[in-house]
Amino acid sequence: MKYLGIDFGLRRLGLATSEGNLASPFKTIEVIGLKDATDKVSELSQKMSFEKVVIGLPEGKMGETVRGFIKALKKKGFEVESADETLSSKQALDEMIKLNIPKKKRRIRDDIAAAIILQNWLDKLDNK
Repeated sequence: MKYLGIDFGLRRLGLATSEGNLASPFKTIEVIGLKDATDKVSELSQKMSFEKVVIGLPEGKMGETVRGFIKALKKKGFEVESADETLSSKQALDEMIKLNIPKKKRRIRDDIAAAIILQNWLDKLDNK
């Protein structure tokens, strides 16, 4: 099964992919609002034939925005699941430091956070 993992942000979406048990960072895309994010993910998902979209769900007000994003994708016919995204950005930063990625390049780590979210979801799926 082919999965798309998303670390949602109001300006950027981190994307990760998986065709099995291992998630990989894919890319980060710039977005302008919820509709633009929905359109870009929809276009990419159709082009690359993802069977399921896994989105990191934060707490609080941003969580409500993400729920709206999930609802919009489901309206377009996508199978969407939410996953806990607690500390995914912190874990992404820690990984980048371990890999000796220069400080300037560590600013944008959304795709790595998306891979962590998707990998955690895949790991829970395997343990069921």
